[in-house]
Amino acid sequence: GIERVFTLMEERLREEQGGSIKQPNVAVLVASAGDNMMQERMKLTKILWDANISAEFSQQENPKLKFEIANALDRDIPFMVIAGEEEAKEGKCKVKDLKARTEETVDTKDLVSTLRSKGAIPVGCEFAMEMLNDGNS
Repeated sequence: GIERVFTLMEERLREEQGGSIKQPNVAVLVASAGDNMMQERMKLTKILWDANISAEFSQQENPKLKFEIANALDRDIPFMVIAGEEEAKEGKCKVKDLKARTEETVDTKDLVSTLRSKGAIPVGCEFAMEMLNDGNS
């Protein structure tokens, strides 16, 4: 019946996209290293939301960082922002570019500009970015 049709459609999608049909639904996954960092994760996520960058954070109290990274890689999320206890005290956080496999520590106030310079596109501007990129080719 209909399940067979969906199975065939998924197979075709998988072949076209080279293996995975998972689409990232956010540009940034905000994670943390250390315990009791929920508030810090929420603060960093709000900064991104205020800048119209799609982001999410784990609702778990103390999620393990390695599982967060695996989650982001599995879902093809391009960036991670990681709050660490020491960085939080200094008003900094780590930005991980999962495609380029780079990581840098930035001031929280530079978080948005850093992500934008790496290619994080504000929500609602995807179409405009496609138009710009088409114009450049």
